[in-house]
Amino acid sequence: MKRILGLLAIATVALAPAAALAQDDSERIFRKAQAYTVRVKTSVPVPFAGDKRGTLIGAGFVVDAGRGWIMTNAHVVSRSPARVQVAFHGQEFGPARKVYVDPFLDLAVIEARPEDGRRLAAAELECQDQPAMGHPVGAYGHPWRFYYTGTRGIVSGVTSKYRTEYLQTDAPIDRGNSGGPLISLSSGKIVGINTAAMKEPKSKNTNFAVSMKYACRVLELLQAGRDPSPPQLPLVFFRNLDGERTVKVARSLLPDNEIALRTGQMIKTVEGMPGRVSNPTQLIHALRGRLEAVTLTVEENGAERRISGRLSPTASTLSRNGVFVSGVLFALRDTFREVADIAFPEIEVHYVEDGSAGQAIEIEAMDFLEQVDGRAVKSLQELSDLLAAAVREQRPALLTLRRLDIAEEIGMSSIERTLQVEGLRWIGESQNRP
Repeated sequence: MKRILGLLAIATVALAPAAALAQDDSERIFRKAQAYTVRVKTSVPVPFAGDKRGTLIGAGFVVDAGRGWIMTNAHVVSRSPARVQVAFHGQEFGPARKVYVDPFLDLAVIEARPEDGRRLAAAELECQDQPAMGHPVGAYGHPWRFYYTGTRGIVSGVTSKYRTEYLQTDAPIDRGNSGGPLISLSSGKIVGINTAAMKEPKSKNTNFAVSMKYACRVLELLQAGRDPSPPQLPLVFFRNLDGERTVKVARSLLPDNEIALRTGQMIKTVEGMPGRVSNPTQLIHALRGRLEAVTLTVEENGAERRISGRLSPTASTLSRNGVFVSGVLFALRDTFREVADIAFPEIEVHYVEDGSAGQAIEIEAMDFLEQVDGRAVKSLQELSDLLAAAVREQRPALLTLRRLDIAEEIGMSSIERTLQVEGLRWIGESQNRP
């Protein structure tokens, strides 16, 4: 008995340094994060829908030291024309360039090269597996401008209730953490991009991150010089009883020259990618880089079959254009959404500037433009030409718009507004006309 107790005592003593070492390793992991994590400052003068005007600070992390590439959230650098700057630890802000902004995942890659030419430290990425529930993680970033701050928690699960699939974590993520790394405190690898927090008042650390499993695919394609754009999928998918989105097609508006997906079909696999897909994020992940020759296994009426075809890529976020006039930004409506039962016009009001002539006549964001001076408008070029004619003739323009009207049982109502045309110009990353 004494010998057994003695062995237990020795084992307890032996385990104590291991526990201390694990704690020390977490400290080392956070110290290492300081070398590859950056501050990102973005200023947006005229925002497209989904962005806000103003300046914000978020985080990012180096993913390709040789190219000076940094990964962050799309909402940190915005999907609108913006001035983006990056600061490394102990350095001042310098200019950065958008390399890629994804229209589906909240993900962007930007490029920055420090003026002092010092060697960048790249983060180690977990590109193969998603961490399991209970896995210890740390969120690193700049919450509330407390720069280079780490918080701890676990992976709480995975959810696809929202637009995309997210890792769920109870590691605190606050304003300023967006775009920063979610780090495995076991391996030190990045497992996600800190993205969002539940806004409900009673929520206790219900936070979300884009999984590196999906972000790595985008990075790998960019590094290979290939287009990582997701496909245009004008589809509606069914949801299950838990509210999670499935890949069973409820409605399809795919054109005739693309893969023939029909209502009622359940997508099971994508040729060239292992495993079954179970939500739209997994489907888009499997399709990236394979749009010219797509083969799917689908189930319909209890039978499986293979279908092949092609899909078109979604237009580049960096090539978006808009027409800005009298404080109103007109642009093509965002097509990267599930199709709707209401037929919306192509041109949407994305933004109305406070105090502008457009606001004075009560034009609102999410109004849709149909006509200018009685002529149907189908493109931004047509809109620009008609408004330019009003400027030349020194007269106002009569706009016919449609507006969602909940009072009309979620229908559309038509309105007319007479607009004094002021400050007509194009908005876009390149400032070029389409």
